[in-house]
Amino acid sequence: MAESVLEWYFDKFIANDSSKTEEVKADPAEELFLSLLPDELLTLEEDTESSTGPDIHSQNSIAVVELPIPTPVLPVIQEPETIPQIQNVISTVKLGCCLDLQSIACKVWNVEYKPKVPVVFQAYKSLVMRIREPRSTAIIYKSGSVVCTGAKSVEDSRRAARRFARIVQKLGLPVCFLKFKIQNMVASCKTFPISLELLSCHQRCSYEPELFSGLHYKVTPGITATIFSSGKIILLGAKKEAEVYEAFDAMYPVLRCCRRLTKP
Repeated sequence: MAESVLEWYFDKFIANDSSKTEEVKADPAEELFLSLLPDELLTLEEDTESSTGPDIHSQNSIAVVELPIPTPVLPVIQEPETIPQIQNVISTVKLGCCLDLQSIACKVWNVEYKPKVPVVFQAYKSLVMRIREPRSTAIIYKSGSVVCTGAKSVEDSRRAARRFARIVQKLGLPVCFLKFKIQNMVASCKTFPISLELLSCHQRCSYEPELFSGLHYKVTPGITATIFSSGKIILLGAKKEAEVYEAFDAMYPVLRCCRRLTKP
């Protein structure tokens, strides 16, 4: 009885399970396909199945590098030089004696003297003398007054005035170097384009485009600036170099507000 029951159990369950396992076995066509694959793909497939996540230390893993986003580089607009440069220094000096201009004109080189002028201009008769070092020009009057122009600095103007006095002294005249004084300094610089119509609204400005293309700006008492639309500025009236720079610093913020935008 027990043996018959065991045989029935074997035929019922174990035999069916073995047949199912045989059915579950791989298909011969699939085995043939896998046999044709290279070993590298088979090992790669086994590694991916065995691993639960990406291995950072494996050679097959690809590191993702985040490249920095390039920031746009804006062009740097360089403004032109805005430091005023001294162009002319006008000074005066007294020689302390009356001069014979005709005698000086006959004995000295680089002299220009034209006594035959209309009667209207007789009060302005003068002798013009020039030297090369420092390059400057002197206007000499009969009374002994000398106006020296053309120097680029106060030191050069003083040195030029002394040379003019020494040239006249060598002619035998009792010349002295008296009352040297700086009367005017002319400075100029180039800035950005300026809207003169907008700047003319300022209370210190006067602008008449029908008469003159420049605008007159009274910066400080005694110092006036002539401004052109191109950005060129001429400063007049200063008697010291420090006054030139102070006047320009005072007017520069106003000029920036009236800057004319140019098309790119």
